[in-house]
Amino acid sequence: MDSHQSFSDGVFVPLTNSGTLSQTNSVEDEIIISAIKVNKYFGDKHVLKDVDFEVHKREVVALIGPSGSGKSTLLRCFNGLEKHTSGQIYIHGHLLDPNLSIKQLSPIRSELGMVFQNFNLFPHMTVLQNIIEAPLRVRKTPRDQAVAQAEKLLAKVGLAEKRDVYPNKLSGGQKQRVAIARALAMQPRALLFDEPTSALDPELVGEVLKVMKDLAYEGSTMVVVTHEMQFARDVSDRVVFISDGVIVEQGDPEELFKQPKHERTKLFLERVLSTML
Repeated sequence: MDSHQSFSDGVFVPLTNSGTLSQTNSVEDEIIISAIKVNKYFGDKHVLKDVDFEVHKREVVALIGPSGSGKSTLLRCFNGLEKHTSGQIYIHGHLLDPNLSIKQLSPIRSELGMVFQNFNLFPHMTVLQNIIEAPLRVRKTPRDQAVAQAEKLLAKVGLAEKRDVYPNKLSGGQKQRVAIARALAMQPRALLFDEPTSALDPELVGEVLKVMKDLAYEGSTMVVVTHEMQFARDVSDRVVFISDGVIVEQGDPEELFKQPKHERTKLFLERVLSTML
């Protein structure tokens, strides 16, 4: 951590140039995820290169960029599914040490809900069982409370009638909505979405994006790796363009899409947006 950063009561707080704590007057000033000079190697391949990144409470951040640029790897580093090689990651003020054991990592990881490309539902469990499993085991939530919460979440994602169905009886869009409900059941501080619509047939994408939009409008903190440019433009508070393991550019969606500052961003957007016409 450099001289311009500190922690106060478990919350990441920036320092002023004089070294004194700056004031955080609103909920939105609360930093949920902070990455400082994060690097990740797979063997000799340098996948993330000195990445600085932060997400504030109630902020929706879209990560865009070419395939293989490091977007999903960065997301997976946030919840310890990948161990970063160097640098620092803080989850709501708690250092995510890559040397932590699974048991030590568990309480930090539970602060973040992860929604994967391919759903990752337990095939031998019903929809309800999939949703209550983590609250029962990790949060030690009483079963009746966990079930009541799961039923509310299923209603929220439009799948109340599917509580006793097994995943193999669901469409891809339904599976992903169950996965979102499962992530929400842990009451995380932030939701991480790793290309949540990429495995879906085109006609099913809309139902998942609608649930994500509703969550965004309700004030959920979200980091979304996505190729859905319309979603990134319309729903996110900030768009981050990553290429070759580097954050090239980030900013207000409307500005970044209309007037990107870097040539790499411009070329990427021209190529991607032309396929949407």
